[in-house]
Amino acid sequence: MILVVDAGNTHIHLGLYTRGILRATWKLASDVRRTSDEYGFLIHGLLGEDTRLEGAIICSVVPGITSIISEALENACHITPMVLDAKTDIGLINGYRHPDEVGMDRLANAVGGVYLYDAPLMILDYGTAITLDFVAAPMDKGAKSVYLGGAIMPGIRMAADALGRGTSKLPSINVGDPERVIGRTTIDSIRSGLVNGYSGAVASLVERAREEIGVTCRIVTTGGDAEWFKDKVPFKHSVEPSLTLLGLRQIYGINNGCPLQKA
Repeated sequence: MILVVDAGNTHIHLGLYTRGILRATWKLASDVRRTSDEYGFLIHGLLGEDTRLEGAIICSVVPGITSIISEALENACHITPMVLDAKTDIGLINGYRHPDEVGMDRLANAVGGVYLYDAPLMILDYGTAITLDFVAAPMDKGAKSVYLGGAIMPGIRMAADALGRGTSKLPSINVGDPERVIGRTTIDSIRSGLVNGYSGAVASLVERAREEIGVTCRIVTTGGDAEWFKDKVPFKHSVEPSLTLLGLRQIYGINNGCPLQKA
């Protein structure tokens, strides 16, 4: 059994793989104030009898939490996890101008996407931030696909929170579907601006990226809001909620002699 851990700004997503199949997933709050003992207790409780792990891998965009989760796994599961970084072999060429600057979750998404659909591929991750990434096809037969980079914008819930914090008269709201574009209340107006504005922004981003890369490619979406955005954008795409976890499992396999094999 292999445990994969994706530590994001809002949540920590965990997945348990057995014989290459994702058997279970869990979600914990990201909180650097929690100790390794607290996280170890939580992880041990989630795994139950499945604490005898073959290995584990951590992908984190929150530096302060990486060591906490690593220590938690060492204490609770008696295993030293692999930590994904810019030097890790991911099976792709990292074409970022400064390779160590790219978020490790974006690389994991790229690996998972290429495993499922091959390159060229565009990936949208609707999380705390919304990211768009492009993976180019290999230049030659037998060569590796190339992660080229993409775009980053604040996520819709981050924008909603910013409106509530940064204005004196606008209320904090729960993001939901607006009844109409022209809102008749302040809450409806905010929802309309956020939902319709973000849907249009994402659609424009994808269209302009397509024009720039000049090739037809599949689009895959993931992240906490992927299902919610599914019917709000005009382009065809596949939704893969566990794409980051899949990429992490494949990266673990590449570095430990047990990569996933396509059927």
